[in-house]
Amino acid sequence: MKRAKKKILLFLLMIGISVTADFRMAYAAEGTDELAGSYLEELDLKELQSSIDEMFPEYDFDFRDSIAELLRGEIPLRRDTLLEFLKEAAFSELSNQKNMVLQILVLAIAAAVFSNFVKIFEKNQISEIAFYMIYLLLFVILMKAFGDLGRMAENNLQQMLHFMKLLLPTYLVVASLAAGSLTAIGFYELTLVFIAAAQALMTYIVLPGIRFYVLFLLLNHLGREELFSKLAELIHLALSWILKTLFALVVGVQTVQALLLPAIDSLKNSVWTKATGALPVLGNTLNAVTETVLGTAVLLKNAVGVAGLLVIVLICLAPVVRLLVCTFLYKAVGAAVQPVSDKRITECISGVGEGAALLLKTVSVTGVTFLITLALVTASIRGV
Repeated sequence: MKRAKKKILLFLLMIGISVTADFRMAYAAEGTDELAGSYLEELDLKELQSSIDEMFPEYDFDFRDSIAELLRGEIPLRRDTLLEFLKEAAFSELSNQKNMVLQILVLAIAAAVFSNFVKIFEKNQISEIAFYMIYLLLFVILMKAFGDLGRMAENNLQQMLHFMKLLLPTYLVVASLAAGSLTAIGFYELTLVFIAAAQALMTYIVLPGIRFYVLFLLLNHLGREELFSKLAELIHLALSWILKTLFALVVGVQTVQALLLPAIDSLKNSVWTKATGALPVLGNTLNAVTETVLGTAVLLKNAVGVAGLLVIVLICLAPVVRLLVCTFLYKAVGAAVQPVSDKRITECISGVGEGAALLLKTVSVTGVTFLITLALVTASIRGV
C-alpha cells in the first residue's frame, strides 16, 4: 500500500514538474516576443527607412515591419515581388536600349557598305573617309550608351555604401546587446574602413579605369592596326586585381575577426552567467533572466542582419540584371554584324559589352562583399 502511494506521489510530482516546465517555457517564449518587440520599438530607423523609400519609390518596403516579420519566422520578401522586380528591370532595360541598338545596327550596315564594296569607287580615299565618319558617329553613340551604364553603376554603388553607413549604427546597438562591445566595435570599425576604402577605390580608380578601358578599346580600332590593345589589357588586368584583392582582404579579415572576437565576448558572458547562477536564492532567476535577454538580443540581431541582407540584395538586383542584359545585348549585336561588317566595327561594339561586363563585376563584387560581411557577423555572434 505504501509503495502504491509512493508511486502515485512520484507520478503526480512528475506531472507537476512537466506542467511547470511547460508553463515556464511558454512564459519565457511570450516574454522573449514582448522583449524583442520592445527592443525593436526603441531602434531609431527613420533615416534608414527614408533612404530605402528614396531608393525604391515604387515598392513599399518597411524595414521595421520586415524585422518584425523575421522575428515571427516569416520571410518579408515574397517570391512574386522578387520575380516582378526582376522582370521589370530586364524589360525596362531592353526598352531603353532598343533605339540605341537600332542606331548601331544601321551604322554597322552602312559601314559594311563602304568597307565591303570599296572596289566600286574610283578612289579608295572616298570610302575610307566615309567609313571613318560612320565610325566616329558610332564611337559617340557607344560612348554615350556606356556613359549611361557607368552612371547607373556608380549610383548603385553610392546607394549601397550609403545604406551600409546608415545600417551600421543600428547593427552596432543590437550586436552589443547580443555579444558584447568587443565584437560590435570591431565589426563597426572594420566595416567603416571597408566603406571608406571601397568608396575611394570605386570613385577615383575603378570606375574611371573602366571608362578609360572602354575608351582605349574604341580608339584601338580607328586604324587598321591595333594601337591600344595591350594598354586596354593592362587596365583590365589591374582592375581585376584590385577587385579580387579588395574582396579577399575584406572577407579574410572579417573571417578571422568573426572567429576570435565573438569567442572572447562569449567567454565574458559565460563567466557572468556562471557567477550569477552561483548566487544563493536569486541565482537561478538571474540566470534565466540573463539567458532570456541575451537570447532575445541575438534573435533581434539576426533579424536586423537578415533584413539588411535583403535590402542589399534589392539594391544590387536591378543594376545587375540591367548590366547583364546590356552585356548580352552588345555582345549579341557584335556577333550579328560580324559576317557583314568590318572587323573594327564588330570589335568596337563588343568593346562596350566588355565594359558592361566589367561594371557588372564591380557591382557584384561590392555587393557580395557586403553580403558576406553581414552574414559572417550575423552567424558568428551567438550570445552566451
